[in-house]
Amino acid sequence: MNESQLLAKKLNFLPKIYRKVVYQQLLVSLIVGVLAGFFFNIHVGLSVFLGALPVIIGTVVATPIANLKKIKRSPGSIVISALKAEAVKIAVIFIALWLVYKFYVQLVPIALVIGLILSVLISCLAISDIDNINIETKE
Repeated sequence: MNESQLLAKKLNFLPKIYRKVVYQQLLVSLIVGVLAGFFFNIHVGLSVFLGALPVIIGTVVATPIANLKKIKRSPGSIVISALKAEAVKIAVIFIALWLVYKFYVQLVPIALVIGLILSVLISCLAISDIDNINIETKE
């Protein structure tokens, strides 16, 4: 079993669109991190990856919260679940970025911000593709 199949198996609790987003975010941040590490130095590459990682972790943590009330799908419960999930996601991103700033001494701040922006853009691109999802099968 290769790494992508193992990752897909571990993220099986997420809906298919979120697994796709997380996989794309990890893949792009790893590629950009390796390229930045190759062209500049290892700390720039690691800073790019550590900038993207909080958004990825926030997505994984917030998705089950957004999908809590599957039985009662009134518009109010959907909005409340989405707001709770976004609050948790923002808190996770904030805490993870604080931990990176606190413990990674050779951090390159601009590379961290680039990784963060890169991960958010990938997430936004996936959300813009949400119109193509079949609501009944969630695929």
